[in-house]
Amino acid sequence: MLIALRTSFIKQFLACLTLILFYQNAFAQDSRQKWELKPYVGIQQSKFNWSIAGNADGTNPDILSELIWKDLKGADFGLDIKYHITSRLSIKATNQYSTITKGEVEDTDYANDNRQNAFYFDLLNANKGYLYHGGLQLSYQLLKFGQFSTHPIIGASYHQQKFFLLESANNPDSKGLNSTYEARYKGFDFGAEFVFKMQKFSIGATFLGGFYTYSAKANWNLIPDFAKPVSFTHKANSFSLNGGINLAVPLNKCLQVEADYMINNINTYSGVDKAFFNSRPTEETQFNGANFRKNAILLGLKFSF
Repeated sequence: MLIALRTSFIKQFLACLTLILFYQNAFAQDSRQKWELKPYVGIQQSKFNWSIAGNADGTNPDILSELIWKDLKGADFGLDIKYHITSRLSIKATNQYSTITKGEVEDTDYANDNRQNAFYFDLLNANKGYLYHGGLQLSYQLLKFGQFSTHPIIGASYHQQKFFLLESANNPDSKGLNSTYEARYKGFDFGAEFVFKMQKFSIGATFLGGFYTYSAKANWNLIPDFAKPVSFTHKANSFSLNGGINLAVPLNKCLQVEADYMINNINTYSGVDKAFFNSRPTEETQFNGANFRKNAILLGLKFSF
């Protein structure tokens, strides 16, 4: 009888223990922090250039007109939203907007190949404009060795940039100048993130490549012969190489401070330039390509819930 009671008690105890462990495990899974919200601010410096040839064959001359925006500076604002689908798989939406509040642009036309015999040059203000990047990334924790983990990334990306040519106090002929050049990149990214996580901080490094289609339109407001609001367009393909370093310091289980340094490089290959006129047919020349560079330092807070 005593043995039977003990056996029954042990079975009931094991059943209760199993039930408790089940609910603890279920609660732990339900309470796992699946969302991450990261607003951030920072500063950026960037540059951008493009050129066209004299004809569709890329000759006469090889560089007819070239524009170089340089020392473009402004503030960065961003918001990242991340959702952990599983313990290894996550999806992240990124939004970053950068202002251009300082900068200048060089506009040069050449008569001969290899940038020889310049017949026009102007240095103008470019202290206006913006840079925008939005993306959607899917990340998977592939490997984990102690504190070190690797996360392959694939995603879609969209960039929009608007650059200005504005009147300069040093050039009376530029009065009323308010020309714009607006570029768009659409495509996909691929790469990986590497994270080394310690108890008091973590360091991450991200490397991404991307293939994009490039399209741009310009409004040259002071040239009467050009059509308005679209004076000419550019179409080509681009390749990007981007990288970033992240330092994160947790304040508690739900909040951490993060500092980022990011580099964005987009190279655009040769394509087609179409110029639209008021009184003559559309003309096509070779678009020689474009180059965009941006460096940014960012500071943000990441909320987990």
